[in-house]
Amino acid sequence: MQTLASLLERVLDLIAPPRATALAVRELSLEEVELLVSPNHDEGLLPYRDDRVRALVWELKYHRNTRAAELAGAIVADALVDIAQDELGSLALIPVPMHPARRKARGHNQTELLCEAALKALAQKDLEARAFFDYLPSALSRERLCQPQQELPRGKRLVNVRGSMVADSQRIKHRVCVVVDDVSTTGATLAEAERALLRAGARRVHLLALAQS
Repeated sequence: MQTLASLLERVLDLIAPPRATALAVRELSLEEVELLVSPNHDEGLLPYRDDRVRALVWELKYHRNTRAAELAGAIVADALVDIAQDELGSLALIPVPMHPARRKARGHNQTELLCEAALKALAQKDLEARAFFDYLPSALSRERLCQPQQELPRGKRLVNVRGSMVADSQRIKHRVCVVVDDVSTTGATLAEAERALLRAGARRVHLLALAQS
């Protein structure tokens, strides 16, 4: 028997049909997403080639979809627990930054949404694990407006982002950092984030991407 909420949802869908990606995310369960997780975090947690993962990323990146953030956050939270188990003390959780002009145009930074959703998931399942992370969204900044990486061939992506980020040494010096991105292709953006953090004095940097394309 359908619930009142599901009936209302169907009525609203008739009035304003949802995006195909939004509908895909709505129908996606956490169990399905967990089955897609790669055991090797260096390759990204999820395969971007999968249509369900692309829908998840698209809804998070361009539409601030709360269901997409919830699913993606749960996956990243599990990876954060794995990282924390191998480290002592608190870790600095840092989203890949956007240039202010690009953030203003989009209205949000999807990597911040991803980190915040992951921390919320951690708090719900394990408050002790949540305490291992200091969320520092402004510890890393994008100082130069770069051409969007997806518009460039692989060979030019590393050059495009080189020298584009600066880290706050007072906040991350001698600390272990975890940098979170939504999608990694060549790894150029995460590599630049790592370079900036190490240059500013970070002790060690873990790189984590929700999806690998």
